[in-house]
Amino acid sequence: MDLRRAQDSDAGALTQLIDAAYQPYRDAGVALPDVSGGIAEAISAGEVWVIGAPVQGVLMIRLTPPNAHLMNVAVATSAKGQGIGGVLIRHGVALAQEAGCTAVDLATHRDLADNIALYTHLGWQECGRDGMRVMMTRAL
Repeated sequence: MDLRRAQDSDAGALTQLIDAAYQPYRDAGVALPDVSGGIAEAISAGEVWVIGAPVQGVLMIRLTPPNAHLMNVAVATSAKGQGIGGVLIRHGVALAQEAGCTAVDLATHRDLADNIALYTHLGWQECGRDGMRVMMTRAL
């Protein structure tokens, strides 16, 4: 699979991909915050990676030692179940390690039980809750 940094020209397609990936949660009544906002700025900051041609998944990660922040992972609805999310998450962990981070933090929504279960399975531990947000961390 082709894994590369996102380019400015990817912003529109990534916004659509992210919004579509989260739409089933909205359809189920989960009140999510803006999940695709700031994509152009994150691309400019070098914080966005994509996989596939055409793009099938996106990773947004901020590398700020000692902790990295996993901001978003989304997979195109047509590519679900192909392991793309796992490839992106492993890439994010590797980037954090290369940057000298000692942990990767993330926040997810309390109503996204499948996300919480996935991240727990991949080594993250819940470290707090704030309203709808569930904060998790994974030591490196």
